[in-house]
Amino acid sequence: MRAIVIGGGPAGYVAALFLKRGGAEVLLIERDQIGGTCLNKGCIPTKTIIHHLELLEKTKNQKIINGNDLSGVSIDLQDLMQKKDSVVDIQKKGLSMLLKQAGIKIINAEADLIAPYTVFLRETSEKIQADKIIIATGSKPAKLPILDFNDINILSSDDLWKLRNIPRSIIIIGAGAIGTEFAWIFHLLGSKVSIVEVMPRVLPMEDEEVSKEVEKLFKKRKIEFHTGVSIKDLQIFDNSVEITLSNEKKLKGEIVLVSVGRSFNTECIKISDIKLGNKREIMVNERMQTNIEDIYAAGDVTGSWLLAHVAYREGEVAAKNAMGQNKKMDYSAIPSTIFTVTEVASVGLREKEAIQKGLNIKKGIFPFRALGKAHLVGQIDGFVKLIADKDSETIVGAHIVGSLASELIHELALAVKLKIKIKELDELIHSHPTLSECIGEAIKDLSGEAIHKIR
Repeated sequence: MRAIVIGGGPAGYVAALFLKRGGAEVLLIERDQIGGTCLNKGCIPTKTIIHHLELLEKTKNQKIINGNDLSGVSIDLQDLMQKKDSVVDIQKKGLSMLLKQAGIKIINAEADLIAPYTVFLRETSEKIQADKIIIATGSKPAKLPILDFNDINILSSDDLWKLRNIPRSIIIIGAGAIGTEFAWIFHLLGSKVSIVEVMPRVLPMEDEEVSKEVEKLFKKRKIEFHTGVSIKDLQIFDNSVEITLSNEKKLKGEIVLVSVGRSFNTECIKISDIKLGNKREIMVNERMQTNIEDIYAAGDVTGSWLLAHVAYREGEVAAKNAMGQNKKMDYSAIPSTIFTVTEVASVGLREKEAIQKGLNIKKGIFPFRALGKAHLVGQIDGFVKLIADKDSETIVGAHIVGSLASELIHELALAVKLKIKIKELDELIHSHPTLSECIGEAIKDLSGEAIHKIR
């Protein structure tokens, strides 16, 4: 059986590997770089930058260094970018080796789906037939009509990697995951940061108490944010951009980052048979199958969860079903992580969602500042919040804002996924001193028995 995968990002290369393991002849077509947005312009580059900038900030804030004032230490943007490039290159070489060892043929080309079983390569005008096709073409930064990208001072998250100088000021449009992560990056770089969000709060898709905590930490670090407002007018000058908000407030910055979501790369679909959604995302069922039996789609292009780890699983499910298995995607316990002024992680329902579903809920909340480990590492901001269903006595939602939230969330993801009873979770002993003790205390707080919580 011959299978073609269009797109070499997280969904595409994982799908290709599982197809090959299932015995298929696999062609992986990628128009740009293996690894997709996540490896080349998203997850890995941004977290590399954040990690090294936070290391510098933590070192400068130490009070135990004798005779060395580090407050004047500056950042070399070129060296920082070289470090980022090094990390990305190592990952790309490893990924290319993995695909090569698997015997997957990689074609660097623009590909169009011109018939249910036919892919057209634009560069060579070659038509390739396949028995199964998986579309994993990903997404790109969405545009706003009034803020069209110009590669100079109105930029997308992709364009930021072309910067050679640190801007003195930046206006970020959109306070979701991408906007808040870049707000943190530019704050650490020394830029004056202003964030504009049309929704009433920062991180509007997160639990409300989490959003309020992030807003508090933004204020503490003088990161300016304007919520519940839209853009009324835009003026571009030689060295700056001025934005007038709907409340008549004016903001001026050297550059503007537009981070208002993603649009889907479905331009390659040249047949009308495949069903697309209102935002031109590919419609799939729980088997990642399109309305055409032998064509599947996975990753961002399906418009579900725009997360690399979800794309991995969707690629796996699509490939296994293409090989004759019967796998289904389960989105009920997807961990979501954000790396901003502090880490944010969540799984399951937000409090408002649980109430809207008619659940009889109870909450458990425990602050990091009550833990010895939080104080000894100097990371006392944030909390763990659990939402439980009183009737089933299981956790239906978990939210962490604070240090290492991205690592701590998985214990709770397992609890949500397996519907483990609260009394069973309460039997688990957490090592001391660790930040994970916060989870154990939050579980006890569901019944009002948190040990170290001052009431």
